[in-house]
Amino acid sequence: MKQIKEKVDLILSIRRKTIIIFTIGALVFALVGLIDRAVLVRNETKKIQSEYTDKQKQIIRTQVESAVMFINSAKESGVSRENIIESVRKIRFGKEHDGYIFIVTYKGTTLLNDTQRQLEGKNIWNISDPDGVKFVQEMRLAVQNAEGDFIYYFWNKPSTESNSPKVSFMKGVTDWEWMVGSGVYLDSIADDIAALRKAAIQKTGLFTLLLILLFLSLLFIIQFAFKQFTEKVSGEIQLFSSYFNSASMESKEIDISGIRYKSFSSIAEDMNRMIKNKQEADAKIFGSEQRLSMQREQSPLGYLEYDLELRIIYWNPAAERIFGYSKEEILGRSDEIIIPPELIPGIKYIFKELIDGSVSDDKGIKNINDNITKDGRRITCEWYNKALIDQEGKVIGFIALIVDITDRKLMEEKLQESVEEKKVLLKEVHHRVKNNMAIISSFLSLQSMNIEDEYVRNLLQSSENRVRSMALIHEHLYKSENLKDISVQTYIDELVIILLDSYGYGSADISVIKEIMEIELDLDLLIPLGMIINEIISNALKHAYKNIDSPELSIIFSKGTPDELVLTISDNGVGLQEESKISRNDSIGFLLINALAQQIEGKIEINRGHGTEYRITIPV
Repeated sequence: MKQIKEKVDLILSIRRKTIIIFTIGALVFALVGLIDRAVLVRNETKKIQSEYTDKQKQIIRTQVESAVMFINSAKESGVSRENIIESVRKIRFGKEHDGYIFIVTYKGTTLLNDTQRQLEGKNIWNISDPDGVKFVQEMRLAVQNAEGDFIYYFWNKPSTESNSPKVSFMKGVTDWEWMVGSGVYLDSIADDIAALRKAAIQKTGLFTLLLILLFLSLLFIIQFAFKQFTEKVSGEIQLFSSYFNSASMESKEIDISGIRYKSFSSIAEDMNRMIKNKQEADAKIFGSEQRLSMQREQSPLGYLEYDLELRIIYWNPAAERIFGYSKEEILGRSDEIIIPPELIPGIKYIFKELIDGSVSDDKGIKNINDNITKDGRRITCEWYNKALIDQEGKVIGFIALIVDITDRKLMEEKLQESVEEKKVLLKEVHHRVKNNMAIISSFLSLQSMNIEDEYVRNLLQSSENRVRSMALIHEHLYKSENLKDISVQTYIDELVIILLDSYGYGSADISVIKEIMEIELDLDLLIPLGMIINEIISNALKHAYKNIDSPELSIIFSKGTPDELVLTISDNGVGLQEESKISRNDSIGFLLINALAQQIEGKIEINRGHGTEYRITIPV
């Protein structure tokens, strides 16, 4: 009942506030109307003033121009100046016939002023108005314009015997040096305009009064209708309120059949949909909580939850197995119980990063550190820490997953020791292979010294170079860290130096151009590739540079496509002979090149144009 009374009071409060709002609105509306009318009156006044002033100025201009035309016409007819002046004196115009023409000479002597005849015959050249304007001199400047001009000054007004603002139009009669003019007092125009403004204001006041009465009538009608409506709807609100309370407290759907108003019915339908969605969501949440609880309890990973003080508030069975503490022993205690003292500052820093947002919420923080079990053993655990965030993005706690990796770490350490031992052993194998090949190479070199047959000696030298190219690879593997890949650039550089020395070429005897990409290749590819390079360069050094003044050797190793490597070796020698003319010794090398290229699935192209060019494409 209290809630229903509050809703009814709310309706009455709305009605009272509506009356106040409408009253204020009426006053504001009236005030806006008054301001609008005032602006309108002001604009109309300015318009009337401008139009009225322009009209009066046009009248006096017309009269002056007519008078000048009369004077010029009478002058040409031989009429005397005195008669002309008397004829002009009779000119009257205006609503009250108070308009007249006056005449002043160029030097300032008044010839005609019917309203102030005492000035006739007097010189008023230096007379000034109250503002210090020497109006006669201004008249003289105005008549210099052949069409005439207007001047503004103060002059004695006969009807009030006071100086009033006046505008006059002046035009000259040049032959007689007359200044003919007429004027109108500006305060007379202002009086007429004031009368017009007063009438407009009266009209505006009547309009505003009618507007307020109309607005108040409308307010009364609206309030009456609102009162009738609120009385009818209050009962509906009480019914709807009871339904709504039942729905909100018990998640029970509202009976729409008892609601008459469509607005309440629509709200009730929305509420029923919300209740249905809430029931479905509650069922899903309940199921999710059950699954989550089972996953946490049955998980092989340790699962912890902390509050912001880093007190443990959840501890699953896997955590019990890892650390030896039961749930009853650990809940509410600080995590420092399972952390070695020297590691506590670092662990606190991790949680500080999670609170500060230094780490993305999606990533969390993974760390590996030692921990202490209940029985005092040191174990190594892998932790995955993550902040718990509420809907506003505020950190409300932390969760952690733990894996005991003590055994795995020991196994990794043993494996690492084994790997290190094998690395040492493999290095020793490569070292011994390299030494054995060096011995074989030395034997071949010594043997070739004792052989006079050039053909046999060349065979031994070729074999020696082939052995040295393979020995060089094992030497690099022995020096390499990973015992698998060798830098192609370094290997080719050293192989070229060995071959040049073997055939007696110094650095000044031949120009070697090398463009070798930085890449590492494994043993299975590099040994055949090295022997191919050995055969091609050896053949060039033996045959290509006979009678060549500036020998050049080019070695380019690069990527052709993302899936291909390209080795290009060229010389500027005499060119490779046709295969039918290649000597028996050299044909062995040629066959060896083809066989090795097939071994690495390479494709050989030979260009015998200017010198010889080998282009070998190797798939990778």
